[in-house]
Amino acid sequence: MKKKILIALVFAFLFTGCGKRDKKDEETTTEETTHSIIEETEIDKEDISNILIFTKDIEIKYDKIFDKDGDFEQNNDFLNYYKKDDKKLITIPKDENIRIELIKDLPSNSNINISKSYIKQQDSVDGFDVITEDMSVPINKNNDVDFKHSYDENDTYLKGIVYEFELDLGYTYVKYSFYTKINNNDTENKTPSLVTGFLSSEEQKIYEKFKQDKNLDLFKNKSPNDMVKFYTQAIMEKEYDLSYSLFNGEIEKEDYIKSLKSFDENILNTYITTLKGAVDGEFKADDEENGYIEYEEITGHTLGLDMTKIGEVWKVKYLISQ
Repeated sequence: MKKKILIALVFAFLFTGCGKRDKKDEETTTEETTHSIIEETEIDKEDISNILIFTKDIEIKYDKIFDKDGDFEQNNDFLNYYKKDDKKLITIPKDENIRIELIKDLPSNSNINISKSYIKQQDSVDGFDVITEDMSVPINKNNDVDFKHSYDENDTYLKGIVYEFELDLGYTYVKYSFYTKINNNDTENKTPSLVTGFLSSEEQKIYEKFKQDKNLDLFKNKSPNDMVKFYTQAIMEKEYDLSYSLFNGEIEKEDYIKSLKSFDENILNTYITTLKGAVDGEFKADDEENGYIEYEEITGHTLGLDMTKIGEVWKVKYLISQ
């Protein structure tokens, strides 16, 4: 942006001057005038796109780029941040609230898309995986966006999280990103006996009761979306015997459990991300016993998660493969 500002100043000096000039000097071509206006617009964009990102304790620094079409390339510098000195990266406590305070004069049609990329170290020292999921977060009436910085604190391979979000200003797009580190190295890498926070308190009670007596009647009046949520909870807890009760696919229980246990964490997390995406989707019935949940994996890319009704209970039909 500094380069663009410098160009604007040069054109301002050449074409408008800083005092009186004769008529001949004041004449410019249409192309020159247009160029000057464009550069001034770039400066305006810089001014109006400055935002605040903060938690209750810290203000978060961010990177920012513009693109008139919103056609941003994938940021390939993710991993570079995790090879720098730790002092250059911030640490945000788990489940801390983060607020994005946007500019107050947003166009009426403005929207924001947020993606969250988990940086996970492989078994090798220099090997990393990037697992990205989209977050659906609304802009509230005060032009603020609020969300939680959540992650699996039992995952010792998780090294950091990258947040990226794009803002449509009407005439141009701006993309912001910031990076956080996570210190899970001292946490024992074990499967938690309980994953909390995904189900509501009422849903958690139903789920715990189901874990005790395996009674599917508890789910008689639950929607397909509700059932995906219960199924996802069981997968996250690696309660595969339990999740099979909420699954309906052409696979024997033994093979189902064997498949899930053979998945590495990356594949399992991809499966969980897919299921979570479907939870907020729209169910569309094919008939009284079959249908699918339509949802967006990424903006503009629609997928469907097949569901089937056995007796009076909807069950998931999709199992990820290697």
